[in-house]
Amino acid sequence: MKKKSKGLTAVCTGLMLMSIACASQQPLVTLGPAKGEVVLGMKASDFKFEPNNIKAFKGDVIVFRVENTSGARHNFTVKDPQGRALQSVALPQKEAVEIRVALTETGAYEFYCDKPFHSGFGMKGRIEVSEGQ
Repeated sequence: MKKKSKGLTAVCTGLMLMSIACASQQPLVTLGPAKGEVVLGMKASDFKFEPNNIKAFKGDVIVFRVENTSGARHNFTVKDPQGRALQSVALPQKEAVEIRVALTETGAYEFYCDKPFHSGFGMKGRIEVSEGQ
């Protein structure tokens, strides 16, 4: 009986984790072309960034105004299309932080919380950068 119980628990846990990770993409938010800087308000809460699905243009500079609305510490790390870290900024509890990111290349810029398990639970997002209009 114990073997069946352990197997069922493992399956249920796996399904729960997959549903959390897969349910994280939000509607697309399109910015710019900014011809300078554009400020984007963002909320960091328990295991998600809002918005987390962003479209922008090469040459834009996004000033993320990230408000950590949760009682936990988080982080905002953004990587360029080659996977190089551009910014990695602590997000103190119940505070807002401004983070400036220059989009110098086309492609997908990934952002996430680098705290253990946070991105796996859905605290991540993407900026798709294309040529200007």
